[in-house]
Amino acid sequence: MRYIIWALRLVVFILIVLFATKNTQTVVVSFYGGWAIDIPLILVILGSFILGALYMYLLSLPTRFTRSREISRLKGEVQDLQTNLQNVQHVSQSNTAVTAVVPPDGFVANR
Repeated sequence: MRYIIWALRLVVFILIVLFATKNTQTVVVSFYGGWAIDIPLILVILGSFILGALYMYLLSLPTRFTRSREISRLKGEVQDLQTNLQNVQHVSQSNTAVTAVVPPDGFVANR
């Protein structure tokens, strides 16, 4: 699945690059305050794509951080449960030898 996602990302990137290379004419980009600049349209398209990708990455950071903390917490919980299981198995093995000697409930020995 990971490779499919990367392949789709690569296809989208290639399509954007192909689209941008067909649009190489110069455009005027105007900013507030009366400031304007003439740059090739390819730079506007690729710059917008890069800024959008960066924005989406930054939006995903809180989710990634939360998921990472949850994974760390669950790994610690698994470690604790494995330790508890080993302790129970150890106690169970040591009690097995003792319980083999002890008669079952309700058993009365006749002498």
